[in-house]
Amino acid sequence: MLASVRLQISYVTYPYFSLPLLLFLFSFLFFLLGHYFVRLICRLTEGSQSNSCNEINISKLRRLNLYLSGAAGILTLYNVIASGPLPIFSFLGIEAISYAEYGRFKQIIFPLLMVVFINSFLETSIVRRLFYSSFSFLVMLSYVARGSIMLMLFQALIVFSIRNSKSKTKLYFIALVGLIGAALLADFIGTNRTGDAIFFAYMQVKTTFQDWPTVYLWIISYVSTPLSNLCWLVDLAHFDHVSWSFSYQLLPAFWTPESPHLSFIENSKVIDGVHTYLSNYFLDFSYFGIFLINCFMGMLSGYYSSGRRISKNLLTSSIFLSCVAFMFFYDYFANLEIVLEIGIQCAAQYYFMKAYSPQPLQIKSEIATVRS
Repeated sequence: MLASVRLQISYVTYPYFSLPLLLFLFSFLFFLLGHYFVRLICRLTEGSQSNSCNEINISKLRRLNLYLSGAAGILTLYNVIASGPLPIFSFLGIEAISYAEYGRFKQIIFPLLMVVFINSFLETSIVRRLFYSSFSFLVMLSYVARGSIMLMLFQALIVFSIRNSKSKTKLYFIALVGLIGAALLADFIGTNRTGDAIFFAYMQVKTTFQDWPTVYLWIISYVSTPLSNLCWLVDLAHFDHVSWSFSYQLLPAFWTPESPHLSFIENSKVIDGVHTYLSNYFLDFSYFGIFLINCFMGMLSGYYSSGRRISKNLLTSSIFLSCVAFMFFYDYFANLEIVLEIGIQCAAQYYFMKAYSPQPLQIKSEIATVRS
């Protein structure tokens, strides 16, 4: 993010480098404070942790995927009947409502689809795995939900890496290929959703950069703009009282009140409506908000990285890691879709997954018997 801001590809990119660097250093130090505090507490209270494995009840997994897919399909069918063709059809020249205004219940549909997509990779049947992953991905794509698709793909990558025995080098290679593929997908969706000319005008891309490949400009602008917007807010906003606008994202869309910070957020130098995970906490609590959210993230990180909890709770830990991965763009930690997904995955893990401690000697004996 710091490097992309330095490129200054937009006319309204924050021009000074000291403020973004200071925000990064403060955030990093507060994150480490929370992380190592919880790691120390876990080390003192839990001691050494034994290895554990997850046993999956495939029948229950399939039943759950069927129910969740059915619920998402019914709600999507309702949207088609009530609101017309899905937004993806606008790519084909068919008149359709814009992705931002289309349909209802998306805060429920998207978590359902994300859960089905992630859990499809726990399937033993290749046919079912392909069916559920394709179904959830294509329905999500039909809503042109780029952000949710990126989160979903990243969560799948985490679950895949935890459950796979490949070397780290191969996993990093797969991650790199996935990142390139996701970038190309984002470019395809973005180009068809808005068009290059609208993109250049909306993001106020400098003329000297408009000859660059669009995929590069998409990536640079969408990485630099949130940090630039945050810096403008920190520079221009004047804190006078505590508010709770960060929690508005936890409410249903029809119930979300107007932000008390619109006068700053709608500033002409703030574009695209994203300001990293920090903006609402800063506007609500000033610099204490930066301390608060980063310590909270660090504490969650310390908790998951202690006692092998990432692998023990792979379904929920993948959600947390995806929120961290995309925190440069948006605050997914206080988001109704993510909270619902966490709730569903907690129930799913309790329903079809059981942790147990393997018996090393017994396993070695069985392997020796098989080999002989």
